[in-house]
Amino acid sequence: MKSFSRLFFYLIILLSSTLNVLAQNKTLEKISANLVGHWTFDNPNNLTEAAVGNPLTLSGNCTSVDGPTETTGAVRIGIGSFFTATHGISPNGGGSLVNKYTLVMDVKIPVTGMWYALYQTDVTNSNDGDWFVNPSGNIGIGEIGYTPKALLADQWYRIAISVSNGIRYDYYIDGVKSLSGNKGSIDGRFSLASKVLFFADENSEDNIFDIADIQLYSSDLSDTEISILGGYEHEPVYLGIKSYPYLQSPTSNSIYVCWTFAGNNAIAEFGTTTNLGNQVVPEKTPIDDGNIYFNWYSAKLENLIPNTVYYYKVKTDSAESEIYKFKTQPADNDSTGHIRLALYSDNQTNFGKFTEINDSLLSKFTSIYGNNIEDNLNLVFDSGDIVGNGWSLQQYLQEYLNPSHLISTSIPYMVSIGNHEGDSPYFYDIMKYEDFGGPENEKYYSFRIGRVLIVALNSNSGYRNDTQIDWLNNILTTAENDETIEWIFAFNHHPGHSELWPDGNTTYVQDRIIPTLSKYSKVDMLTYGHSHNYERGTALNSNLRLMCIGGAGGALDRWEMYNNQTNYQEIQKTIDHHCYAIVDIDIANKSCEITTYSIGNPDNPLDNIVIDKFFRNKADETPPMVPTFISPSGDAQVSPSFILEASEFNGTYEMMSSHFQITNNKGNYDSPILDIQRDYEDIYGKPQAPNYFQIDLNSGIDLTQLSVTQLNYTGDIWARVRYRDKNLQWSNWSSELDLVVSTLSNTEKNESILVDEYKLFNNYPNPFNPTTTIQFDIKESSYVNLRVFNNLGELVEELHNGNLNRGRYTINFDASNLSSGMYYYRVKAGNFVDIKKMLLLK
Repeated sequence: MKSFSRLFFYLIILLSSTLNVLAQNKTLEKISANLVGHWTFDNPNNLTEAAVGNPLTLSGNCTSVDGPTETTGAVRIGIGSFFTATHGISPNGGGSLVNKYTLVMDVKIPVTGMWYALYQTDVTNSNDGDWFVNPSGNIGIGEIGYTPKALLADQWYRIAISVSNGIRYDYYIDGVKSLSGNKGSIDGRFSLASKVLFFADENSEDNIFDIADIQLYSSDLSDTEISILGGYEHEPVYLGIKSYPYLQSPTSNSIYVCWTFAGNNAIAEFGTTTNLGNQVVPEKTPIDDGNIYFNWYSAKLENLIPNTVYYYKVKTDSAESEIYKFKTQPADNDSTGHIRLALYSDNQTNFGKFTEINDSLLSKFTSIYGNNIEDNLNLVFDSGDIVGNGWSLQQYLQEYLNPSHLISTSIPYMVSIGNHEGDSPYFYDIMKYEDFGGPENEKYYSFRIGRVLIVALNSNSGYRNDTQIDWLNNILTTAENDETIEWIFAFNHHPGHSELWPDGNTTYVQDRIIPTLSKYSKVDMLTYGHSHNYERGTALNSNLRLMCIGGAGGALDRWEMYNNQTNYQEIQKTIDHHCYAIVDIDIANKSCEITTYSIGNPDNPLDNIVIDKFFRNKADETPPMVPTFISPSGDAQVSPSFILEASEFNGTYEMMSSHFQITNNKGNYDSPILDIQRDYEDIYGKPQAPNYFQIDLNSGIDLTQLSVTQLNYTGDIWARVRYRDKNLQWSNWSSELDLVVSTLSNTEKNESILVDEYKLFNNYPNPFNPTTTIQFDIKESSYVNLRVFNNLGELVEELHNGNLNRGRYTINFDASNLSSGMYYYRVKAGNFVDIKKMLLLK
């Protein structure tokens, strides 16, 4: 009976196997029916011949090389070279172009760290390619996304894309789906004309690599069909490399030294001289992402003396580092000396640019403070997105650890996790934050450097909860009551508001984190990234500084790149540069200076120059004198337009802001009918070549005056004003000014037009002499400001400054007193801002 059962079992397996083979064969027949082009490169005498379909046409050069096996060949494509394929696929997918197809390639890249172009839908090759291997080895494109899995150098892979525009755009590696990308549009960028270019790109992102096979299908093959096409077998590669030590999680008497080396019996040696003399056996964490693996060693050096230089090296039985230095942090109650931090964020993907940022930081810091960086820099803080893909282990080495090694071997680094890291276990394997963690362990944390408290928050979607806010309140309440804590710097990855990239705005940060930080007097600044640029501001109704320092390496967010760029009231300066910042806290004198340095952008490279500087002096927080109203006089009868004029600014520091409010309820400003806060600068907009001067929308502004041109109210009103200095101190409010508004002012409005959006029209005539008409649409009741600037960015005339209801408005501009030249006119209405040019010819 047992023999019969076993025989029956084997028959079932055999039948099942036979049925699977038959099914696969049937699927292969179906796939083959859709194969319109197949190029194997097996014939070294004719590398363009086709096994199926039309021969390729070569532009440039290529050579024959060995293929994946002894019996197959491959082609090595040259830089600037590509193949053109006439595929013969009829328009499909509901459009006039080819919207459904599958492309399969067998490829081998020689090294990572470069871009490799795979195909191009623009037959003129005048556009960016449509499929790449990026410098980290991931395949994809920015518009669609990149695969989590990366290609390793010098290994063959079978990669594929299956396209059905409007429905799917999926990537595969060795027969396995690696990413479901954003779907394209019918007849859009990823549709094919009658030809397709292989390995073409118009801007030199097409380095040399090997290709053993190309298959083109006239349908979007399914996951099952692509899996049948198979791929290459890959075992995770052990990175038995010699890496650089990485310092993290410092205190006054401890620090973590981390590294990965080949070999066993790992040891960290340290001491106050180069003789070392002390040893620590590190914790060993094997990390494996299925692509590569290595051992991550973490040695906690303890019982150290505060504010002391130590020497150290790390080793295994087969490799060791050179001897490096670090300095322990000052004791918590140390009230002497300086604490200095370096800040940046979003170094992901472009590790060449991140290396340049670190080189610039090291060069600038040593030129200011001296060559022994460990004596003068306490910490580097990165606000996240340290890698392009947190599930690619290789990227932590390639994009973060190695590019920063000239600094991170001597200075500890800390990170507030970004969305690219997500909740990857590899991030937490590498980072040692357990000693500092909150109620959700090391997901967010805090620690001290002397009298400075560092708070690292987690703004990723999974941690936007009450638990983190409750923890934050507890941490800050304790700090407020601790006399040995004088400064608090907070970090998270996402902005509340970003002017350059509003799609990155995060409600949890704007409505929960920033208001929580703003409640506590010792909190000095919230630093973040996510938007790849530099922005500096001050939270509304607060003295909390805001800084976006996201220009450490990732592709910059640029002016005019997005149509929803917004001029937010709390942001005073926005610049689309690669940059970093240095925070210098003078503990003894209770002052702090923050300086931002830039290496520019592709249009305007800069040589590590200062682009912003601001300060805080807690030793002297004397507020400005309380302003008074000069005109109109009390009980005056006014009608818009009228000007509120206050007294001159009088304070220890320069003027930063003025704040005017008007109410129709005496003494009650909870819901003012006019509420205008303005700052001494508002750097916003694309700089103009060739000088690339930053556009200051508040250039020439007189903060002591407010022109009230449209109030939409008659009757008794009351006004008040206050001033703020650059030390972030507000004066008290002025005494109330009583006024009576007798009539309404009317800007010329076309009542017959229903407006659905904000819009600024081209002036007419243009060019003009000496008058022209400016027209704009207001979507909803808004405070509207219309100004004219000259070619130097200087204010020429304010044409309107006040509330307007929804509608289309027309204003005449008389330039009789101006000379010929180019002028700019700018409208601001709520969060809407637009700028246009006009030419005066006399």
